[in-house]
Amino acid sequence: MRRLRDIIPAVALSVATAAVGLADPTPPDGVPTEDGMRVFALQWFAQMQAGKIDRTQYTDAYGAQLTDDAVQAMSHHLNEYGAAPIRAEIMQKRSVDNQTFYKVKLIFPRGDAASLLFGFDVEGKITGVAIMSMAGD
Repeated sequence: MRRLRDIIPAVALSVATAAVGLADPTPPDGVPTEDGMRVFALQWFAQMQAGKIDRTQYTDAYGAQLTDDAVQAMSHHLNEYGAAPIRAEIMQKRSVDNQTFYKVKLIFPRGDAASLLFGFDVEGKITGVAIMSMAGD
């Protein structure tokens, strides 16, 4: 768990630093649309809660950080939160250089929420995921 908590701030910092820039209304071909991103975020959360990921969705660089131990630690952390979210809202979308970032708010049955930041390269591969905030942390 400690290793995961060390990785998350580093990823959040690199993603947040790169996200400074002007919004691009049209994501590259491989990147999800806003509607697709809502569905994707809910699916990602459910898969990560179950401790299962599709490694083909991640860039080689980020995927190398997602060891089995790191995935299990993140799964444990998300399961501490409780039930799966019931909907996702896109809070912000930015494109900078060759990456597109989505800040997604997940709404849970109790009414509380979590905020996640997803990064994608031009091929639609995930360059990073950061838990920006979770109620109760």
